[in-house]
Amino acid sequence: MTIELTSDGVDIEAVAEGFYTPRDLTYIRPQKRRLSEYEAVICNAQPDMGQFDTGGWYLLRPDGLGCQDARTTAMVHPNWFEYRDPSALWQRPYIKLQAQQERSIQRAIDSAKLNGAFQDVAPEWAALLSRYYEAFASFEWGMFRAHAFVTREALSDTLSMTYTFSGMDRLRHQQAIALYSLDLHSQIDGYDEGNGMDAWLNDPILQPARRLVERLMSAGDWCEMVLMTNLVVEPMFTAFAGSEFFRRLAPWHGDAVTPVIEMTAEADRIRNRAATRQLATMLTAESDREGRTVPAARNLEIMQGWVDSWYPDALAAVDGFRPLFDRAPAADGVGDQARERVLAHTHDVLEQVGLRVPTEVAS
Repeated sequence: MTIELTSDGVDIEAVAEGFYTPRDLTYIRPQKRRLSEYEAVICNAQPDMGQFDTGGWYLLRPDGLGCQDARTTAMVHPNWFEYRDPSALWQRPYIKLQAQQERSIQRAIDSAKLNGAFQDVAPEWAALLSRYYEAFASFEWGMFRAHAFVTREALSDTLSMTYTFSGMDRLRHQQAIALYSLDLHSQIDGYDEGNGMDAWLNDPILQPARRLVERLMSAGDWCEMVLMTNLVVEPMFTAFAGSEFFRRLAPWHGDAVTPVIEMTAEADRIRNRAATRQLATMLTAESDREGRTVPAARNLEIMQGWVDSWYPDALAAVDGFRPLFDRAPAADGVGDQARERVLAHTHDVLEQVGLRVPTEVAS
């Protein structure tokens, strides 16, 4: 048997459990006892001038800032590279996860074609899908666009990876809706595909939501965008439209596929909310892992100011969409209950990270 030794004669296999072997990436400090596969493939992919690199950036932006610059967010932290995504996703498991989601959608569509379930869809519901579900795809596309600049601006590799995946989630949702609309067009006589864009641009029901996502797309602070997306916009408007309207009401109108699409989107939103809750927790801790002070009170004050600013716009999007419930034949009286649920849930989401709903618009 061959025994592999280190340069100073130590048996590698005999190194005590809990200590790093020469094969470990000792320049990465793991979050837990040992380095995870997630950390090994992501951490230190992005240079950090404050820790393990020196000098300056070889390439500058037109405004003179470096490729990554702390001034791209009002949030302050001594080590952004400390962030870890609770889901620990990197490219391979992310693709596997989303492939599973897509297969579940395709199986539902294939089954609906085989057993004739598309013929069970109420005509009034099909009309709502052709106009408003297709428009909801435009909302998801806008959310993807809003995430695009975070990939560049986020101040660590783990943050960039997390919110790149978050943006890709929205792109998958948009495409799932678009493909389903084509199936509805081929399976249901009289289904009028292609109405979503007109509704998105012109229908009064959707204009507050459109203003909301366009505001996200124009946000200049990457941290504001991801925090407000996952702590305010998604728990309120996206849940109200996607979960409360399309997912809950679809079975009442003979639609068996829309709930499957929306449940995959809900799983992504839950994952992204956990990731953002971890970010908020890191920003409001008293110190980082090295013991350096985090300006927690100041960060929390800024975040609360963002909530105070974004919450009314998200509530306006909810209230703008609310009349659509009254146009669904089997949804009499459920719109107000749905609104109460999303507002209560948003209150809980904010409370978990030490934030509160603005008192002047709480109801």
